[in-house]
Amino acid sequence: SVAPLATGNRSHFGSSLWVALLYPRSSVMSAAPTSGYVKESAVINAPLEAVWSMVAPMTFKFCSNVAQAKKNEEGSSILGQYTIAYTDNTVQTVRMTSMSEGHSDKRSVGFELVQSEPAVSYTSVMHLITLTAVTHTQGGPQTFVEYSSDFSTDADTEAIQDSKYKKIEFFQDLQKAVA
Repeated sequence: SVAPLATGNRSHFGSSLWVALLYPRSSVMSAAPTSGYVKESAVINAPLEAVWSMVAPMTFKFCSNVAQAKKNEEGSSILGQYTIAYTDNTVQTVRMTSMSEGHSDKRSVGFELVQSEPAVSYTSVMHLITLTAVTHTQGGPQTFVEYSSDFSTDADTEAIQDSKYKKIEFFQDLQKAVA
């Protein structure tokens, strides 16, 4: 738990801020449907730019569970939609919601699920992949990668756990691709 920032009357804090301080998000889920937030992280043994060159195109061709992926031709904006076909015959369309390359040591890409065939069991999910150059290493260059997903309140425990394990596979495949 997190200690309050100040003592005294709780009315100084907005109720949602107070709840957020006492009960920070975690990937621990109850058996009942609930909002779900999953974040996994890994250190990849490669320079930031090498890792970013694999993630930024949003094709995830390095992932062993991706059969093919492509940017949909609608519009010329980099924040477009992408279709990803998986090896289990699932086809999903995602919309890139953000991309940041503004810092010399940090990159990120955000995207949301637009459509899935077959349909998923939840209403929505937002993903964020953040890469940060590790500045002090014992060996060669490294990149710290965080991959988080914020699910709608109707996501069940199975969907949350599946997301966790897919992130671990993502890191393993990413490390192999940049080795």
